[in-house]
Amino acid sequence: MIKIQKIQPQNSIIFITGGGELVEHGGYVEVPADKIDPDNTLVAASRTMLIVCVRPEVDGETELTFGRSSEVDPGWPPGFVGVIATPPRQLIIHDVYGDVLIRQPDVPDITRLRIWFSHPLWPERVLIGID
Repeated sequence: MIKIQKIQPQNSIIFITGGGELVEHGGYVEVPADKIDPDNTLVAASRTMLIVCVRPEVDGETELTFGRSSEVDPGWPPGFVGVIATPPRQLIIHDVYGDVLIRQPDVPDITRLRIWFSHPLWPERVLIGID
């Protein structure tokens, strides 16, 4: 179930949600924009969305790995551990344009995630594990 792809997203961020509309459009996805602080953490989280910083776009590609935590664990502590609500029972990783990078169906209503970064500021590898 491991999925690996090279990405170079604009703005050097990706989003993780359960899909659906933003709150301002009548949906349930809350953007954690006021919590972004890449000097302290590479993840901004709300109850329904994660914004994850990746390697700076100008520096090249980021290798994005997705799978079960036990499968993708690189052997060092994760940089983020948390949960997001996924009532559509799917997990979607997409870029700023909404282009889907990874879609994982059949997840629970609440999905636990662990995210590992190969570097604390400029990760060339980002590994996302679900439990």
